[in-house]
Amino acid sequence: MDIDNWLTAVLALRKAKRVVVFTGAGISAESGIPTFRDADGFWQRFPPELYATWNGLLTTVLTKPHSVAEFVLNVIEPVAKAEPNAGHLAIVRMEQRVKTTVITQNIDGLHQSAGSTELQEVHGSLLEVVDTSTGQLVKRFERDDLMRIADCLHQYTSRQQSAETLLLELQQQYPFDWMGRHRPNVVLFGDGLPEAVWTKACEAVVECDVLLSVGTSGAVYPAAMLPENAKAAGATVITIDPKPRHGCWLEGDAGTVLPDLIHDAY
Repeated sequence: MDIDNWLTAVLALRKAKRVVVFTGAGISAESGIPTFRDADGFWQRFPPELYATWNGLLTTVLTKPHSVAEFVLNVIEPVAKAEPNAGHLAIVRMEQRVKTTVITQNIDGLHQSAGSTELQEVHGSLLEVVDTSTGQLVKRFERDDLMRIADCLHQYTSRQQSAETLLLELQQQYPFDWMGRHRPNVVLFGDGLPEAVWTKACEAVVECDVLLSVGTSGAVYPAAMLPENAKAAGATVITIDPKPRHGCWLEGDAGTVLPDLIHDAY
């Protein structure tokens, strides 16, 4: 760990009146949720154009239903099993000391489960179903609900039940609307970000004194613009990541670095 960067981060947090924590897949990986963009990540197995757009999914489910079921299973089962880790909990402790906004690209709901309250989920949440015609929340899942859906999908992908049986069982777990209006509240490729959430995120970034960037590759736009926007507005940008980064970089995983940083700062 670079001691100069560590001292810069500690002093910046001590002086800060507003902090933004910007998180990506790296913080959730420590809770057992695989990242999408690693060499062995999802998009190597499930090409985004087929599985990560609504049109692609609708087309693929007609030609490869078992493959789509496997994709959905691999998305929801790790989320269903996940629990907040030390990094998530350290952020909550910081929220008790300084005004903090969490902006996350993750759809796993772990920040909310940890207790974060000032939270902007710019890519949505897998634990929510919304009505796409009204934007209203239809249902919020508990992790046990997701696990029951995963169990249904296991039976289907292992060819132990038919598609008809799967649909009958899923009807007991998922609020289907046969017009296709009830969808998971997640942003897929080609979707726009939720306007209200994105506006609040952008406002928080230009108003903060410190932005902590944690476990994000900086490859997904427009969210990847947020650290640069904070820097342009005069904030100190601190990056926590195992891989080398420019600027004030603290080497390591969120679950190790964040608790120590919050301890030293407050």
